[in-house]
Amino acid sequence: MENLAGFIVFAAFVVAFFGSIFGLAQVLSPDRIRRVGQNIWPLRLTLWQMMSGVAVAAFLILAFEKGYETALVLVVVSLFVLAWFVRAWSHEFVFLMGLRDIDLPARHDKLIWAFLLLIFPPITTWLFRSFRLAHWPEPVARDSGSAPIGN
Repeated sequence: MENLAGFIVFAAFVVAFFGSIFGLAQVLSPDRIRRVGQNIWPLRLTLWQMMSGVAVAAFLILAFEKGYETALVLVVVSLFVLAWFVRAWSHEFVFLMGLRDIDLPARHDKLIWAFLLLIFPPITTWLFRSFRLAHWPEPVARDSGSAPIGN
């Protein structure tokens, strides 16, 4: 029985892995990114989403069957931290690439910042964020609707 469960989990993982790999082109295309908000509701699952779900289910079955709950929690927390960092890094990098050369004080600052963001991501993400907030502060959100209307 254990061999059969292991075979089913392994087969599901292999199918989900290749489905996810071949589905990455759809995930990373610019048109797909623009349509993410439209695809959330109503729920229409694509092949890569189904295969990812199968892979996660196979991983969870294997983890709980072998008693690796602590390792599973550690992996999930690590993935969330990594996803948060990648989001912050990409936000800073996209902001840098959106700047014109005349927006920065020196001639090669954009090239230097891009090089540093690619070579030393954790440190320079924090440094560039500090630099960006010092030169281009984020706009303050206005509270719409709380002020009384009248004379």
